[in-house]
Amino acid sequence: MNTQNEIFGDPNDFAIEVGIDQVSFDSINLWGHMRVWCCGTPLGNIENRCCGLDPEYFYRMATKLDELWDESLVGLADHEAWNHLDGALYGYHGDIELKDDRTSEEIEGDSSRYSKFDFLTNWGESFDGYKAFIIAPPSEPLRVLSRSFPKSIGLGVNISQSSFIKASNDFYNWHQSQLEFHKTESNPSS
Repeated sequence: MNTQNEIFGDPNDFAIEVGIDQVSFDSINLWGHMRVWCCGTPLGNIENRCCGLDPEYFYRMATKLDELWDESLVGLADHEAWNHLDGALYGYHGDIELKDDRTSEEIEGDSSRYSKFDFLTNWGESFDGYKAFIIAPPSEPLRVLSRSFPKSIGLGVNISQSSFIKASNDFYNWHQSQLEFHKTESNPSS
């Protein structure tokens, strides 16, 4: 099995780094390791092996970047936007649990309204312990918010929409070609 990593995109802007560890021939799934790069900083545990490699998450998000904005985010600094989204979706501001007086209907409404901003959170084993949000302010670069960025960077970085789209599409196309290759390899008569 080729264990060399592939990098789709520019790690100094946005990139997806993946490697294949195993192929499941009964269902033709790819298992491997991955992380993303935002402005030269990796997010994800590339050492966590045999995780599901599914490009659909990035591919779908890349087609809906224009939806990653909400008027409630206007004028908010990174830490304010983080607290707004973290509070609405998880009932936290960083590591501090909030007293939450919302009704079930209000929680469901906030989840419906703000879940589109979740980025990497609970997405796969490679991103266990990582929480991030992605927003697309009108006429501005994408903004990725993560408490995993080094303090010298702060809570957020800008990435270009074009880099996100290209990396997502390239990862998707590579994944499809790998599935086809391994499908043919596992069943040479087809």
